[in-house]
Amino acid sequence: MTCVMCEKKAVENWFGSFCAECRQIKNLGNVYGFDRVLEILKKCCIRDESQLEKKIDNHKKDNTGDESYTKPKTRSGRASP
Repeated sequence: MTCVMCEKKAVENWFGSFCAECRQIKNLGNVYGFDRVLEILKKCCIRDESQLEKKIDNHKKDNTGDESYTKPKTRSGRASP
């Protein structure tokens, strides 16, 4: 049986619903509150376009010799001009 949260890994126990990693996420939600965990995830993991551009510019300044870095694709699947 697969995890109900990530839908990829096998469940931790035969009577459980979550894999080990998703169980940790669920436990954090139980301890700190799911609203707080979601707020932290949104603040740390989700970036808007201006934040992405700033990060790219900083990376280019720090790694001037790194020609392998390419701009990430936008949500539409096409690279921005």
